[in-house]
Amino acid sequence: MKFNGPKIMFFLSVVGLAFAWGLATGKYRVFPHAIVDYAVDSVRLVIDDFGMRTGARPVEHLAIPRHEGSGVTRNDPERSSPGLTLVSSFFDDEVAIRLMDADGTVVNQWPLRYHEVWGGEDDFMPASARPVTDWHMETAGQVVLPDGSLIVVLKGLVRFDRCGNITWKLPHKFHHSLALTPPETLWATGTRYADDESLHPPLPAPYQMDTLVNVSLDGEILQEIVVLDLLWNDEWMAKLFANNRPFDPNPVGDVVHLNEVEEIPPEYLDAFPMFSAGDLLVSLRQPNLVMVVEPSTGRIKWHRTGPWIQQHDADWQPDGTITVFDNRFDGSPYGSILGGSNIISVDPRTDEVRYLYGDREGQHFYTRQQGNHQVLPNGNILINETNAGRVFEVTPSGDIVWEYVNRYSEERVVKTRDAIRYPHDYFEVSDWSCDRS
Repeated sequence: MKFNGPKIMFFLSVVGLAFAWGLATGKYRVFPHAIVDYAVDSVRLVIDDFGMRTGARPVEHLAIPRHEGSGVTRNDPERSSPGLTLVSSFFDDEVAIRLMDADGTVVNQWPLRYHEVWGGEDDFMPASARPVTDWHMETAGQVVLPDGSLIVVLKGLVRFDRCGNITWKLPHKFHHSLALTPPETLWATGTRYADDESLHPPLPAPYQMDTLVNVSLDGEILQEIVVLDLLWNDEWMAKLFANNRPFDPNPVGDVVHLNEVEEIPPEYLDAFPMFSAGDLLVSLRQPNLVMVVEPSTGRIKWHRTGPWIQQHDADWQPDGTITVFDNRFDGSPYGSILGGSNIISVDPRTDEVRYLYGDREGQHFYTRQQGNHQVLPNGNILINETNAGRVFEVTPSGDIVWEYVNRYSEERVVKTRDAIRYPHDYFEVSDWSCDRS
């Protein structure tokens, strides 16, 4: 047999380079690691889906772990902001909302059993959007009141007392966001399904008409504003149609993807001289747009597109800035292409942008969907990394001083849908005990 030395050396060189590139891909996360990661992640989820369909595991709520540990993994009481943390997720084999102390002690838990709440009353939802089991249901915004009662988006809007008994139900399609406007009302993000193409031509019907909904604490709708109506003029249609996204053939076209509405707190008005009492801060994910709307007239008083990408959770701040949870979705499972998620601050008076967390070495976090943040009284930031099943608190200098990981098993964590910190003195409740038998 005759050996061809140059060909063998070439072959071995190619194999060696491929092996070295593979090692570099894994260690240094260079191309094509994002494609490989996404493919592996997708295969795992397809396999896992069998567990969901057979009722074996709540796979829809599960994710691949990115962080070590389970429960409260860090707790620095000297530097963290004191209070009780509310987390919505999947606990103890059911969708629930949990209120916990800094050490992870559960103060209260509200089970969210969709079928017990609605039964056969969910005709306000399209059949395709109804859950197969309670495991398929996720919450999408919640508020706890000082008396310990909970108001939560569970497709419709539901108020529970502190022991989990239903006080009232509002059968209207809600999603994403729920914010309290002290002392009397709530603002929520809602949706209608439009079948009439004449409402917003040339959008192909059916499509979603996201709405800003003002609701009383007794469950009565006080006002509803269709977001597309605010944007249906020459100036705003040019922005809305810039990427041709509204003409997506999706059968329930998600035109703007409204995911946040908050009324300006009255005590913040002096810090925002360009805005007035009642003005609304609104986030639209599809056009990467954050804006301030006057609800009585529909006038858009301020807006900014980016630098955030597919953002969530825009919040008013007492210093006259607006903070935004920048998902920075880049198509990869771990944010490896654009660098991960950020918490961004913008001053609407000057349009100055500052990155508060996520842009520096050692601060990588990423959730391509959902996620929320809260600037705490001591200046720390509470961050909910939904797709990592993790809630953590950072100081202004970027140190992690509190962390919670909702672990399901050694191989999986449970996604954390929302998280918010309440100071201890917010609550009027001294005894959270309930007879839940």
